[in-house]
Amino acid sequence: MMDKKRIAQLLEVLGKGLFEKEHVLSLSLLAAVAGESIFLLGPPGTAKSMIARRLKSAFRDGRSFEYLMSRFSTPDEIFGPVSVSALKDEDRYMRMTEGYLPTADVVFLDEIWKAGPSIQNALLTVLNEKVYLNGKEEMRLPLKLVVAASNELPAEGENLDALWDRFLVRCVVGGIADKELFNLMISSTVQSEVEVPDAIRLSADELRVWAEGIDAVEIPVFVFSFVHIFRRLLTTYNVSAEEKG
Repeated sequence: MMDKKRIAQLLEVLGKGLFEKEHVLSLSLLAAVAGESIFLLGPPGTAKSMIARRLKSAFRDGRSFEYLMSRFSTPDEIFGPVSVSALKDEDRYMRMTEGYLPTADVVFLDEIWKAGPSIQNALLTVLNEKVYLNGKEEMRLPLKLVVAASNELPAEGENLDALWDRFLVRCVVGGIADKELFNLMISSTVQSEVEVPDAIRLSADELRVWAEGIDAVEIPVFVFSFVHIFRRLLTTYNVSAEEKG
């Protein structure tokens, strides 16, 4: 069973020096527990990368990988370089994945929408099934969470719909609005990395047990009713927006 007090302690430690970002941190951890990925929308300098780095420390023996996407990014930079020796000596195509996305627990991909088609296609399976096809070998990934970020939404007509749909949890991240908290942030000496006691970190076994428990949760009827109301409101809003623009 999930210990609420322990989770609260974990979030408190992870949130040191992250002002007005408690909801983003909580949502990100919730996404990890639920086996989902999260997309953060916001301008530069709003602690998106720091949140992802902190979340690595939420897991025992957690490893992270982060990368800033560009139009010129290649799969080698995300999934690891091709092994020349395997190709030469064994006539086998495979990547050396150690230290790259396939071996990480928490992944931060900045400017996600700039990823090229070859990276996008591989990410679809990674995000949906936590599997990476390395040559002919299917790798089951230790991945707990992918945090993707951008200062813009995916552009229409660039075949990004499938990738966008993989991020069920989406959150807008802004700057610090409160003047006093802004002053605290400026004067803060808290480092980007924090020391998290091992006793409150999450283990792979715990996440596995919770995942099995999530599948057994029964959804009340009123939740479905709310979803249908929300869908109707969204449809009405979208139709109205199209008529105006």
